[in-house]
Amino acid sequence: MTQTDYLYKQVVAAPLPFPPVSWWQEALKAPVLILDVKEHYQKMSYRNRYYLADKKGKSLLSIPLSSGRNQKIPMQSVGISYAEPWQKVHWRTIQTLLGNAPFFEYIDYQLFPFFEEETANLCDWNIATIQWANRFLGSPLEIRLSSEYIAAYDADTLDIRDTIHPKNIPDAAQRPYYQVFSEDAGFLPDCSILDLICCEGKYATHILKY
Repeated sequence: MTQTDYLYKQVVAAPLPFPPVSWWQEALKAPVLILDVKEHYQKMSYRNRYYLADKKGKSLLSIPLSSGRNQKIPMQSVGISYAEPWQKVHWRTIQTLLGNAPFFEYIDYQLFPFFEEETANLCDWNIATIQWANRFLGSPLEIRLSSEYIAAYDADTLDIRDTIHPKNIPDAAQRPYYQVFSEDAGFLPDCSILDLICCEGKYATHILKY
């Protein structure tokens, strides 16, 4: 894509873990993605959770926090708790829900380190998942980290820090793709990019852009 093919110069977004389809659809509207590591953590948002399609509906996978649970602390200061074996739980859930997805067997070795190695900071873990997905999608985004918090950007920047939320599913994110349990639960929109990639492989890029 050329510069004129994009709707915006850049997109600024919260660094989410394996962000949902709607987040990626918005992020791909510009060639540059700024991950705001200076913004404040928000409870009940995607900032420490992601969703996968299950037989009975969306399955929530939540990352426990050791610090920074209030909304006055920047994302880059929020810590991850390892008091409980959440990584093992997440990996088993992923294997159960996506193990039969067409492309899971080709990328499971890439995903496993996220659930084996300990990362102290939530922001770092989230950013690593975004960078992985971006590489899988062909590196369409130049990813940068914010150096300061900016409350409002100019019209050339699409700000999605507060618009992508579990309770808000845009129409574009409801475009169906193959899901493992679609015969049982029907299509479940706006799941994690992990769900889309494991089910559709490289075709995920087409689904996100069109």
